[in-house]
Amino acid sequence: MNEFINFWKLIVESNTFNFAVLLLIFALLFKKLNISDTVEKIKQNIIKSIEDAKLEREQAKQKLTEAQNSVEHVEEEIKERLQDASIRAKGLAKQIQNETSLKVKLIEKNIERVIEAEEKTLSSQMSDKALQSAISLAKEHITKTLAENPDLHNKFIEESIGEI
Repeated sequence: MNEFINFWKLIVESNTFNFAVLLLIFALLFKKLNISDTVEKIKQNIIKSIEDAKLEREQAKQKLTEAQNSVEHVEEEIKERLQDASIRAKGLAKQIQNETSLKVKLIEKNIERVIEAEEKTLSSQMSDKALQSAISLAKEHITKTLAENPDLHNKFIEESIGEI
């Protein structure tokens, strides 16, 4: 039995035995873990990632092409929009100018009406003052004439009585 123990000790300490045990453990693990399926899954994931990357690359190329195409006509669109804005601005300027002219004419008419009304008022007031002045002058003249010629005074009194 001693020999068996020595033999067993020799086998356990030998590198070949250890290597064989290690291979046996790897084989069991390989079967249990099913490494080939795992490697296949990883391989499929990598292939899928590559295909997705290619698809994304194509989509990015398409977007780049679309962006380049849209940028090609930006300057023309800007020029068109600037021309449209200029035309609109000119139209608005004319409209504002026309409206302003109409308002100025209305204001001028209103001013003329006010001036005419004031002229009539002043004319009326001037006529009243002129009439008052004329009456006052006539009164003074009559008084002066009567003072100079008292016979006229008596004549006017007789005429007034005769008219009554």
